[in-house]
Amino acid sequence: MWTIFWQALLLAFVGTILVRLGGRKSVSQMTTAQLAVLLGLGTILGSEVAGKGLAKTILASATFIGFLALAEWISLRSNRAEGLIKGKAIPVIINGNLVVSNLKALRMSVDDLEKRLRMAGISRIEDVKSGTIEDNGELGYELMPHARPVTRGDLEKILKANFPQAIIPSETAKDNIFTEVNQGSHDYEVPEQLH
Repeated sequence: MWTIFWQALLLAFVGTILVRLGGRKSVSQMTTAQLAVLLGLGTILGSEVAGKGLAKTILASATFIGFLALAEWISLRSNRAEGLIKGKAIPVIINGNLVVSNLKALRMSVDDLEKRLRMAGISRIEDVKSGTIEDNGELGYELMPHARPVTRGDLEKILKANFPQAIIPSETAKDNIFTEVNQGSHDYEVPEQLH
């Protein structure tokens, strides 16, 4: 019984390390190759329970992750290989008009596309200059000029053009939630149990 416990613990540890080496993407952001390797890895790790042997399971898992790392390495060095392995973004909206042939090729209904647009905060297809379905299945988009939100920089230009005497306060550099990631520490107090 303890042998099973220690082998399961070892497999969980090895599986975690191998998946960590595979990348940081969530399932919705994975390419087809990454998802296939992850599913295969789960099957291989599960096969240990069926009695395939610990060494064979770890070797097979490492082989899958090695394949994924090789595929990623090749994709970084060749656009053609990247297109074959990961796929390319496919346009589904051009200048506010649906590209129906590409939706059909993706086997995506207009309702599915509209759902993705709503989730991105877009209420009209006509407001989208370019819309794509990326290789990981996510929606990419560029809004028409009239539908783009006003940025602080845009607002400052408008204020300076119309009210040249106005004093526009500059943003002071403050620590934010990225400070800890960038510098390894933060300046505000965090309760001990939340570290």
